[in-house]
Amino acid sequence: MRRRAGFTLLEVCLAVAISVLLMFIAIPSFTGMLSKQKLEATFDRFDEFARQAQILSVTERRAFVIVWGDGTLAIEPDEPLAEDRGKEWPRLALSKEETLTIERPAALEKKPPMEWIFWRSGTCEPVIASYQGPEGAWVAKYDALTARGTFEARSSL
Repeated sequence: MRRRAGFTLLEVCLAVAISVLLMFIAIPSFTGMLSKQKLEATFDRFDEFARQAQILSVTERRAFVIVWGDGTLAIEPDEPLAEDRGKEWPRLALSKEETLTIERPAALEKKPPMEWIFWRSGTCEPVIASYQGPEGAWVAKYDALTARGTFEARSSL
């Protein structure tokens, strides 16, 4: 008796069951990876904004401040000049679900204003930035000499 080439129904069902099982194992780790990438993108967006303030302070040779407003952050000159009138400075908009705060450990006041200064040398006041949003949360410490942030903690949702 000649046997036909092909798979039996049992073999096909077993292959489908194994494929479904592997998908159930892989999907949570894949979504976790995507969530982590989105969270890191929020840090990169803020870090780039801080870099803009640093570059402005060096190129303009004067101090600039990142000021927290209602749902937005703005880079402004610490001491505006007459030629600054009407000039548009960089802004970073936050969604309603996002909060971004800073702690200023070197500040002399107990509750300092939500402002972060970058001096004309490119150095800045050291801060600890905290983010919370739909992607998760992170805390980054910014060095005074380099104005570069490093993660202290992060948690994806």
